[in-house]
Amino acid sequence: MKNILLTGATSGIGYELAKQLCEKGFTVVASGRNEEKLSVLKQETGCEVVAADLSDAEQTVSLFNKAIELVGTIDVLINNAGMISRKCPIEEFTLEEFEEQYAINLRAPALLSREALKVMKPNKSGQIINVVSTAAKRANETMSIYSAMKQGLAGFSAILMKEAQPHGIKVTSLFPGGTDTNFREAERPEYMHPASVAKAVIQVLELPADVVMHEMTFRPMVEIE
Repeated sequence: MKNILLTGATSGIGYELAKQLCEKGFTVVASGRNEEKLSVLKQETGCEVVAADLSDAEQTVSLFNKAIELVGTIDVLINNAGMISRKCPIEEFTLEEFEEQYAINLRAPALLSREALKVMKPNKSGQIINVVSTAAKRANETMSIYSAMKQGLAGFSAILMKEAQPHGIKVTSLFPGGTDTNFREAERPEYMHPASVAKAVIQVLELPADVVMHEMTFRPMVEIE
């Protein structure tokens, strides 16, 4: 089975992904900032864990190296971690908020993808899945910084696909819509359950070897766009 590095694994979609991937027999290195939650996840699933703050570039690169040390190689990178500090009009965002959202939502997946290519190109195989957001396809007021970073990730991922595919590496950009996670202040039961989103991600992993999904947009039934 494949070795998978998964970011943002301590809650929401990432937590459900870690559980389901381990149940299917994948070797998972799960990452997050909360060491206590990572410890619980390891006990529940048997996955390997590495604590890392993706707002720190050095920790981000170190995460990939530690994952290699733990399992030997990485066959699949799932850039799932993401954050939004708060919703606010453009004139109210702070420099600190901008830089943190840039670091986690755009720089971290770019750095991890860079490191993954160094391992995957010599093997002429591999897969990188970038969890973007339908926010990258819309212009939502009060979400300017988050949307900008997710649009940036979508653009980066599209170029990554073109550079990686000639080397046998699959790249997929996922655009999930509203999901009922702790990412939101209020519960939204009409939105997709994180476990449902995780199943959709795994379907991309389980496609036939001669098929690559470049992009996939999926939403809850209550969302039209």
